[in-house]
Amino acid sequence: MEHFKSLKKDDAEEYREACEFAIRQTEKIQKLLAGNNEGMKAIDGITGYRNDTFEPDPYKSAYKAGKRAVSVILHDMLERDIKEARKVMNERKEK
Repeated sequence: MEHFKSLKKDDAEEYREACEFAIRQTEKIQKLLAGNNEGMKAIDGITGYRNDTFEPDPYKSAYKAGKRAVSVILHDMLERDIKEARKVMNERKEK
């Protein structure tokens, strides 16, 4: 959010729109997975969240890392504070 200070007006608006999009997507994921520990465990199992991604073959290693990244992103989204993000966005709009 600190990026707003150095952005030009058009860039700031584009950045704000991207942030709004990310906030809306995060809200959807949080509603979908709220209190659904079994669902998240299933996703973690499919993506190999708790597994090592190293393989001697770099393509296999990259594939496993990409699969694991899905769970990493979802866990990150579940931990985000939407209300705080909106508050910061609104404060930046007013300045």
